[in-house]
Amino acid sequence: MSYKEFSLASSDGTVLYTYCWVPIEPIAAVQIAHGAVEHALRYDHFARYLADNGFAVYANDHRGHGKTAGSLENVAYLGEKRGGFLQSVEDMHQLTAHIRQEHPGLPVFLLGHSMGSLMARVYASRWGSELQGLVLTGTGRVSPALIALVRGIAKAITAIHGRRHRSPLCHKLVFGTLNRPFKGAMGSEFISSDDAVVQAYAADDYCGNTATASFVDELLYGTRAAFKKGTFSGTPKNLPLFIGSGELDTMGGAGLKEVKKDVADYRKAGMADMEFHIYEGMRHEILNENQKQRVYDEITTWLRKRI
Repeated sequence: MSYKEFSLASSDGTVLYTYCWVPIEPIAAVQIAHGAVEHALRYDHFARYLADNGFAVYANDHRGHGKTAGSLENVAYLGEKRGGFLQSVEDMHQLTAHIRQEHPGLPVFLLGHSMGSLMARVYASRWGSELQGLVLTGTGRVSPALIALVRGIAKAITAIHGRRHRSPLCHKLVFGTLNRPFKGAMGSEFISSDDAVVQAYAADDYCGNTATASFVDELLYGTRAAFKKGTFSGTPKNLPLFIGSGELDTMGGAGLKEVKKDVADYRKAGMADMEFHIYEGMRHEILNENQKQRVYDEITTWLRKRI
């Protein structure tokens, strides 16, 4: 396997920091879209596992994240113009095009986690015909009324303080809510029951940063876009879909009722090949749990069967 880091220019000129793990003779490619206020290298262990099983893996740091952000002051800040969420989805499509250039004819799967899953859902409704399959982890939705309320607060704070203003209130309304059921001093215990993962996340300068109000506005815009009727109906009916949720994932709602609504809406839209897996005792990041090997194996088996 070869590993490299490179820069990829987006359609608006933003430089996207990108990573790839490529075996000698790949059987397919997996593109990973990471979540909010984290970065693509947190998927290094999973990417290497996929590469060891024959998959070429590509992942970029989204704008306002990781090395694409350029500096810590730009983390969780998507830019002076609105529309950063949709531009990030276009960035993902730009990376897909790059993968196709490097590996002509190779099937491409898209895996999105958390915010990345929301982006992947919108992506699939636009360019799903270019994919061999779609994998969603840590996905879900929030009530439209709550989205409208928090977006209103975020917009007001942005109007007063500017798009770069970091808002502890907005951050708490989103990430604090996810962490509410769990005990601990880090504020990020919702991600995993593995203390080492939580500690590493807290120690990472590019993870868990207090979000700008403008970013929260964009994130909730994307959350709503991901469960609009057109997103489900626009996804190709023959696109294989794997949804994996931790039993205790708060993004999925109490008892996973919100992600179950997503599953139901995909079924109503006529998805012909869909699997929904619930992982007992796991939290938000099923790829970073104590029993993650089970998740790795099941996703890899699913991918192989759909090449």
